[in-house]
Amino acid sequence: MSVRQFRFWLRSAPAGERADATAALARAYLYSDLSDDDLAAAEGAMTMLLDDASPLVRGALADVLAASEYAPASVIYALAADQPEIAAVVLERSPLLVDADLVDAVATQGPSAQCAIARRAYVPRSVAAAIAEVGSAEACLELLENDGVDIASFSIDRIVERFGHLAPIREILLAGEGLSASTRQALVAKLSETLAE
Repeated sequence: MSVRQFRFWLRSAPAGERADATAALARAYLYSDLSDDDLAAAEGAMTMLLDDASPLVRGALADVLAASEYAPASVIYALAADQPEIAAVVLERSPLLVDADLVDAVATQGPSAQCAIARRAYVPRSVAAAIAEVGSAEACLELLENDGVDIASFSIDRIVERFGHLAPIREILLAGEGLSASTRQALVAKLSETLAE
């Protein structure tokens, strides 16, 4: 089926079939030996699929493209701003998103996006600082559990300041190595406050 036929077929196909076909199109874009014209047509079709009413279709696109450095950047950026379940896939896995994109997503999107970013294979210091500053408690916990995070001591202190009253945050910090004496004291103070309340 040509890309033109595919686009015509999309108008009447059920959502499940559209999702399967979308995944196949995305895999063909990434892994098949397509001509430049076919690549451009496939990218155009994927751009059109970003407007599909069914989250199944957009989710299929995200699942296939998210981890690839060869995915169309415009499609990745659109998926990263989609509904939370779809955006999370891209925010967690895409190598095309730079630190500034991730910091912006932490600031403007909800806990699901923040948690996805905190789970990335590598979280740079600037992104960790953004999560520590404005992220949800769940995102901060994900960050602390991630072995691939580069986090500054001031960011850990900010997490303690914001969420040190929560037992899971305290436990993971106290179980780790290299925690400064002042941070330990702050955690103990948070525990005392919590018990007093």
